[in-house]
Amino acid sequence: MTKQDLWNVIVGIDGEDASIADELNRSFFDEQMEIDLRTRQYRYIYHTEDKFIGNLSSGDFDRLYSFAIDHFVHPEDAEAYRAMIEPDTMLTRLQSAPVPGVLRGDFRLKGTDGSWIWTRHVLVSGPELGLPEGIVHCYVYDTHRQRQRRNGEPPKRIRPVKREEVTGLLDGIDYFRAVQARMDEMTAGWCLIYIKIEHHKLFTDWYGLDSGQYLLTQVAELLQAAADETGGFPGYLGEENFCLTLPYDRAGINALYDDIQKLISEVSAIEGFLPIFGISLIDGSCRDIREYFNHAALTAEEIRDDRHTRIRIYDAELHQKNSREYKLLYAFQRAIERGEISFWLQPQCRMPDQKIVGAESLARWQHPDGMMESPSVFVPILEKYGLVTKLDEYIWDSVCRWLRGWIDRGRTPVPVSVNVSQIDIFSIDVPAAFDALLKKYRLPTRYIKIEITESAYAQNSNVVLDAVTRLRKMGLMVLMDDFGSGYSSLNMLRSLNVDVIKLDAQFLQIQEENQQKGISILESVVNMTRTLSTPIIVEGVETRDQVIFLGDLGCRYMQGYFFYHPMPVAQFETLIADERSIDTRGFIFKANQQLHVREFLDANIYSDAMLNNILGPVAFYCWHGDDVDIIRYNQQFYRLVGIDVDEMEERKNHIQDYLHPSDREVMYSLLRHAEEHRVNGSKGIVRCYRPNGALVWLSLKLYFINEDEQGKKFYASAQDVSEQQFISSDLPGGYYRCMMEENDFEFLYVSRNFLDMTGYDERDITADFENKLINMVHPSDRERLRREVRAVARGETDAFHPYRIRRKRGDYIYVAEQSHITDHYGAPCWQSVVIDVTDVMHTRNQMRVLSDFMSDSILFLRRTPEGLSYEVAIHGLGDALGLNAENFEKALNSGKFCTWIEGHEDIPHQEYTKRFIASIVGSEKALNVVTSDGRRIHLLARADRVSDDSSIDYIVILRCVE
Repeated sequence: MTKQDLWNVIVGIDGEDASIADELNRSFFDEQMEIDLRTRQYRYIYHTEDKFIGNLSSGDFDRLYSFAIDHFVHPEDAEAYRAMIEPDTMLTRLQSAPVPGVLRGDFRLKGTDGSWIWTRHVLVSGPELGLPEGIVHCYVYDTHRQRQRRNGEPPKRIRPVKREEVTGLLDGIDYFRAVQARMDEMTAGWCLIYIKIEHHKLFTDWYGLDSGQYLLTQVAELLQAAADETGGFPGYLGEENFCLTLPYDRAGINALYDDIQKLISEVSAIEGFLPIFGISLIDGSCRDIREYFNHAALTAEEIRDDRHTRIRIYDAELHQKNSREYKLLYAFQRAIERGEISFWLQPQCRMPDQKIVGAESLARWQHPDGMMESPSVFVPILEKYGLVTKLDEYIWDSVCRWLRGWIDRGRTPVPVSVNVSQIDIFSIDVPAAFDALLKKYRLPTRYIKIEITESAYAQNSNVVLDAVTRLRKMGLMVLMDDFGSGYSSLNMLRSLNVDVIKLDAQFLQIQEENQQKGISILESVVNMTRTLSTPIIVEGVETRDQVIFLGDLGCRYMQGYFFYHPMPVAQFETLIADERSIDTRGFIFKANQQLHVREFLDANIYSDAMLNNILGPVAFYCWHGDDVDIIRYNQQFYRLVGIDVDEMEERKNHIQDYLHPSDREVMYSLLRHAEEHRVNGSKGIVRCYRPNGALVWLSLKLYFINEDEQGKKFYASAQDVSEQQFISSDLPGGYYRCMMEENDFEFLYVSRNFLDMTGYDERDITADFENKLINMVHPSDRERLRREVRAVARGETDAFHPYRIRRKRGDYIYVAEQSHITDHYGAPCWQSVVIDVTDVMHTRNQMRVLSDFMSDSILFLRRTPEGLSYEVAIHGLGDALGLNAENFEKALNSGKFCTWIEGHEDIPHQEYTKRFIASIVGSEKALNVVTSDGRRIHLLARADRVSDDSSIDYIVILRCVE
């Protein structure tokens, strides 16, 4: 269906009204109104002056609808008018219309002269007709003359072509008729400009009706002059609205705008009455001038509140973007009603134990189909159209309701931050809103924190200062969000007196060429907040390097993907259900005098000897090609590697030659990593040969300094870790030190072998087990381990039974350990070596299962200086013999069992054993046994020799044949 066909459907009706449809198709509407059913507001896009009575500007559509029914719709047509225009059901009727999105109706309206005028109302809505959801355009056509002609009546009102009395320009209908008649003569270089003098009604109210009309006449003269010069057409559309069709010339249009602005400034000292130019280029895409006018009017509406852009050309893509925004706004209204809006929580952590001290609430929008609407899309649009306060109030209420529910379930909450925007503060009484919420949900103020962006403080600090002061007086904690984003000043912070400063980790996204400058800025920001004795939390932390660097700066509180992503409330509840993972005290600031490294450079405080002892072994390296040279070092450094200063001078060049061959590439890797990570440097262990050939393990911490013509320069600190290396890597099994039982065996140190054995690293042990051994132990083994630890502490035993420890892949291993108490490391602690005995324990368990289900007895026979001895491995004959495994083994080794075998009662035990084994090796022998209680049973015995490298000489199997 073409646009022309669609328009025929909109305005036409088959049959008797075909003549009306044909004439309407060649005429222009008298009124065009936009109705926003989402907000129930209306505004007139086009209006014919002095034709119909009524309030024809903008406002509440429900009131306009009621006024029309009561005052300017003919009583006989009121019911039909109500059936078509009623706002609550308008969209439903439009969607179910024969032509979806189009409704028509004929009604009589009262004219300004008191007569009744037949009109045709056309309602248009829907994306197919270029309108956002919830937006309806209403067109009103005067059909009175057509009806009179059809009925053979003399026309009562014949509107002559006329010029508007004040401006002298063609009025709306005649202007469009004139332009439409010349459409074929216009080339693609023409345009239509919709011109609006903003706030003209207010201008008239301030300066009087005469001044208002004078301004209109002067604007009309400027437009007429521009039209005369270019062959164009000016028109007056009523009130403060004009139209101008002429060849497109941006320079000429800009000059016309300047002339109108100058004219306004001559008659008014106020700058608020500026003109708006919406331009539509006549490109031949349609043949109806009214479409170009609509484009120009929509463009002017888009820039109405933009103080910087006052002239804009219609952009179809921009219009589509705005339509999408309108659609989203309408969907948002429904999302609130349907409960599609919720909040997620992102934990805020304290370092270094990563306890959760709070959380930030973040708005989330999930559609019924499960798709998520990104906050980065919908929040800016809500801010743009002033609806973000509705979102924020909804989230505030939801957070408070959840906190109340969590408390009522007997749980302990952590404080939750809610976001307050600048728009919120200027739109509503924010402190009063929170006071009402706290009372409604009976919440202590410590559970709610208020986050206000720094830009809000800067743009109107007096308004925000009042809100912050009242919020803090209520007992609410106030955070300055996005601190350092461009508006900060120390004086502003002092006057605002916020409780916590929130720093965005964008400062850590430092480009290599500006790295040192970025680091300096970040240090300055942190130092400034420290000067104010104010806690700081850094959000957006994503990497371990960032955590380390921020920790070195003294930042204790962090938030970001490195710790937790934002999560649904149910997941957050699971996280904080274990109260050991939270700290309800929130943000705590402990004032102390921060030590600055530059103080070490003060020669009046430290001597060289003292400074060297403070720094420990340090050196400066130069890396060029494959060679690494030492260019500076201190006394502690050459003593560390066990050489004197003369030997050091001989060995300081090509130091890679003095490293273990396997560690040379390690050294190069450490240098490369330090160069790539200037903030945190690199750390690793290399082996260095001493002059006597012995190896020393050195832990190096390297930092890249700069590069010059000699090579790349590095600073390095060193430490001898040979003993730790033995404990960590070469000592059999794993090694750890931990605190006593009352501390749940909190780890003080774990060796690398222990970590390799379990598959964890130190951070995993802290995060998953709170850095405590008891939490790694299988729940079924914990109480037994505690009992045995107490027994060892009392000196009753020196070893533990094997117990199970969890591995990272989810299974458990059995470990055996030797431990003792030591106080060499401060408070008394356990020092233990553990060995993986999983295979042994599995074998024992399998043997135990076999013993439970096997009917035979299996014996291990060993040669000893005293003769042969038996060990019962599996005792399946327990019930038959009436002996448990322990008593059976005693009977075998004491010779008592031999007396039960018929015919061998008088042979000595050892002699009988030798003969017996010799007779059953490799073959079976029948035995008749008389038990101690007089029962007679029949057995088969067989023996097999074991290999020479085993501690067992024979395996004997006894089987009952009854």
